[in-house]
Amino acid sequence: MEEKKIVTFVDEDGEKVDFEVVDYIEIEDDRYALLAPVGDEEDAYVYKVVEVDGKEEYLVVEDDDEFERVLEEYESYFDVE
Repeated sequence: MEEKKIVTFVDEDGEKVDFEVVDYIEIEDDRYALLAPVGDEEDAYVYKVVEVDGKEEYLVVEDDDEFERVLEEYESYFDVE
C-alpha cells in the first residue's frame, strides 16, 4: 500500500492544517502539487512547488490561466482515447 504524503500549513488563525498530496504535475520547468485537506475528498487546491534554500515551499496559484493549465494537464491523465 502506497504511503500518503502529508504537508502541514499554518492558516491565518495560526492553526495547523494537514493536506494530502493528491498528485504532482510537471508543466515545462514548473512543478505543481494538487493538495486536498485531510478528511475532505471534495476540495483540492493547486500549489506551485518551488525550492528555497534547499527546501520545498508551496505557493498558492492565484493566476487563473496558470490554474487552468495545471487543471487541464491533470485531467489529461484521465483522458481515454
